[in-house]
Amino acid sequence: MDNLVYEEFYASQIVLDSTSLSNSGGYINWQESWILMPLVVTLSTDATATSANLPLNTNIADYSWAFKSGYWQMIDSMTVEFNNQNVIQTVPFTNVFRSFKANTTFSCDDIKNHGSSTGFYPDTAGSWSYSQDSAGADVGSLQGRGDGAGIANNANGVLRTVAIPSVSASTPGNVGYVDNEVSGITAVVASPIGAGGQNPNSLFNEGMKRRQEWVGYSGVGTFASGSLNQSVVNTGDNCKTVFRNTKIQTQAGCISWIIYAKLRLKDLADFFEKVPLLKGSTIRFLINTNQAITKFTMTAGTMTSTTGGITSQPLLNILNVTITGGRTNPIMLASASYGSGGNPITKASIATYFISCSIYKNSFSDQSIYTTPTAVVPCRLYAPVYTMNPLAESKYLSLAPTKRVLYKDIFQYQYGVPVGANDTFNFLVTNGINRIRSVLVVPFVSNTNTGLNTLIDAFSTPLSATPAMPDPIMLTNFNILVSGMNLFLSNELYDFEAFREQLMSANQLNGNLTTGLTSGQISEDDFSRGYRYYYGDVSRSLPSEENVSRSIQVIGQNASSVKCNIWVFVEFMKEITIDLTTGARID
Repeated sequence: MDNLVYEEFYASQIVLDSTSLSNSGGYINWQESWILMPLVVTLSTDATATSANLPLNTNIADYSWAFKSGYWQMIDSMTVEFNNQNVIQTVPFTNVFRSFKANTTFSCDDIKNHGSSTGFYPDTAGSWSYSQDSAGADVGSLQGRGDGAGIANNANGVLRTVAIPSVSASTPGNVGYVDNEVSGITAVVASPIGAGGQNPNSLFNEGMKRRQEWVGYSGVGTFASGSLNQSVVNTGDNCKTVFRNTKIQTQAGCISWIIYAKLRLKDLADFFEKVPLLKGSTIRFLINTNQAITKFTMTAGTMTSTTGGITSQPLLNILNVTITGGRTNPIMLASASYGSGGNPITKASIATYFISCSIYKNSFSDQSIYTTPTAVVPCRLYAPVYTMNPLAESKYLSLAPTKRVLYKDIFQYQYGVPVGANDTFNFLVTNGINRIRSVLVVPFVSNTNTGLNTLIDAFSTPLSATPAMPDPIMLTNFNILVSGMNLFLSNELYDFEAFREQLMSANQLNGNLTTGLTSGQISEDDFSRGYRYYYGDVSRSLPSEENVSRSIQVIGQNASSVKCNIWVFVEFMKEITIDLTTGARID
């Protein structure tokens, strides 16, 4: 079923209605359903006069960008109506909470089986850096990750310790990036110990590189350019026929990628995981999307041809980010540093580029000087519809003619004041919500910190993985007060307490209590290095207290040396009762 509305709503909102499916007479399994969202990512130069910076049939930009982890980053908020009555309320920054759920529920096999479809592969926890403006003494080689970037997690490779070829001023951007298909960003370092004692595997973001490989197939090229001549067998036109992710370039100065993102409904809302087989009922989706365009510059560094010594570092600078519809930039730009995927498009003189992500077709006027392709299909809803044997249907309905569906929805709150370094915080999240199940606190670095690029915040930045993961802000003296009573017997002071007592069991298979039978992607090391979700299970309560509204208050201290912003998500239980014979809501 295609989207009900086309171009007029693609700038901000998608509307899907299941009426045609509901009239089919079969039983719809919403747990297996998914949305196909065709995306167009376009990288272009700022003017036709500089189109030679992206020559025709080039592969220099193949690893220059990536989607942030999980295609749900395209969604800012979503409303779901069941038979014209609201069941999922509109909550901004839904993608933050959905990322938490994926990071704590997906197993390694889930990523293998569903990762490329859903765009989910966790970012490497310890590969982030922190830098201020280029005048800062601590920048050094980090300016390639972004001038005034703050948190940057966009290094998808490191400089290889191989023989350095002869360097000329005309091709500075290609140095240290031997082959940008796969081997060009394999982490090979000279020493087993990285700077600051870091594990060398944390010097680059493996998750970013994996996500790039899922969308980077090129239907053009030759063996010499790195495609292994696969385009002779499967051309770009062949890929469009079967809706395969592919790169398209029809003119110099502009490269586009067509990506068919799959959004499993059960990854977007708990309701779809709990609802039974239904017929006759209609579901309507109103999805507010995140579509963005980023203007940035790339400047090459210089390297000594004889020794491979770096005399000046490359520079990546974000000039502007525009987001339509939502609040998140779903695109990450690769670092311009030597060995990373953005380095090949750096130039000796400053090169200006635009990169955008749109649904169905490019909708940004900044790239109108180029002809950009259109995806061959609008958004679609796919749902399996089952026709039962009459005896089986009769038995199914006789066992439970009505179904009580218990599912979880979320409430979101942002603490309005940045919390200073080592400062305490104490704020009320809500005066009263009943049937609370959990509270999630997610910290992000504030762009009000000294030297940071104020044009971008934690959500609009194309330089970090946020909001697919939190920022590495350490909290201590942390507690959640439910109706004035401490959730934890004593405040959580240490990392191992926050992880082992709460987060380790969050959304896990069997609570992560059975050795050999676990799920989730966050280890204690990942938590310490970057995945700093602060979680509290509030589901343990007496039956008599279930329907009593309770207030939520959060207290703690910012134990890091930079200011941070705090987001809070409260998960609470809702219910509806459905007549399985007609699909009508009867409560």
